[in-house]
Amino acid sequence: MSRLTGVLERAFGRPRGALGRFGGTVMARGNAEQERRAVAEAGIEPGQRVLVIGPGPGVGLQLAAAAVVPGGHVIGVDPSAEMRGMAQARCAAEIIDRVVALRAGGAEDTGCADGSIDVAISVNNVMMWDRPRGFAELHRVLRPGGRLLISVHRHVLGVSAEELREDAISAGFQRAEIDLRPRRFSSPAVELNARR
Repeated sequence: MSRLTGVLERAFGRPRGALGRFGGTVMARGNAEQERRAVAEAGIEPGQRVLVIGPGPGVGLQLAAAAVVPGGHVIGVDPSAEMRGMAQARCAAEIIDRVVALRAGGAEDTGCADGSIDVAISVNNVMMWDRPRGFAELHRVLRPGGRLLISVHRHVLGVSAEELREDAISAGFQRAEIDLRPRRFSSPAVELNARR
């Protein structure tokens, strides 16, 4: 791994330390538009239970929390202690109100019960998953008819959009559809919408 690759990994891939906090600040600004769109596209309703995979600094987590009230709950799972800390600071009021819970984890290990989630959202982290395991776990935790929305910059995805769709179908998801959404300052976002 080159020095630059190592720096980028600590800042954005698996954020940790001061570089991870810097990366989180950049992500909060750079991904805000994509986070807003993903939460809107997910069609979250009050009272629902939502899982946010890799919430990073918590922008989408906070938006999802606003969408589930009253009566709903949002769980954020992130492997990075730095990102959980940033999300905890951003969503402090929602955590106190018991609308948001944060914990260590990822797509492959959410800690959620079978069929307990109405909507699962992932923005710009599917490229770090063990995709077969991650899709299988999300299929397990979503209730029948539950919705999965994944949004990721095309230039970091690492596989074709069709491969992403096929992974979802292989895990048992139905009506898996891919869309490309233009972004202002970067490559388009690949969006996967699927139903359990």
